[in-house]
Amino acid sequence: MTVKTQYPIKIDNQCGCIVDEGELTEAILWYTDGPVQSIKKIYISARYPTVSIRDEKVHVHRLLFSYWAGRRLLTIENVHHKDENGLNASKDNLSLILGGVHQSLHNKGKLLTDSHKAKIGKANHKRRGIAIKKSAYAPIGEIRTMLNQGISINRIAKSLGVDWSTVKNRIIQNPELLAQT
Repeated sequence: MTVKTQYPIKIDNQCGCIVDEGELTEAILWYTDGPVQSIKKIYISARYPTVSIRDEKVHVHRLLFSYWAGRRLLTIENVHHKDENGLNASKDNLSLILGGVHQSLHNKGKLLTDSHKAKIGKANHKRRGIAIKKSAYAPIGEIRTMLNQGISINRIAKSLGVDWSTVKNRIIQNPELLAQT
């Protein structure tokens, strides 16, 4: 059965989160594209108050800041609790900062033992993350010259010592290379 009308939302604050429930209700409706359950429970997930919107868990502080900003937050953007109380999601307690700045803000003045640094290094080594693209040397001038000579993308890549996808990407980024051939 598909629900087509939105009933008033009641907030069940099970974790004692400090939040404006009216604003949270507006944020939930803003976040979703259709009706949601009429009772929304705020519960703790990964140390922060969370609500479920359809099949997605959303931290309350990120949801509210997205609503205030009028857009979804990027993964590199962190919402900082000024009083360092993760349960306090009031507007005057939250600010938006980049991940690296946020991490350094919380670690400022802390001294780590050598064993703790080793544990962090080991954990970082195991962590899966976004692969960083390595820039390859493939000058556009040389690619243009070789294309004008009728050399294939594979042969250009071999002569420059790069992958063929690098040459292809240079051509896509600079369509004038093909216009001159």
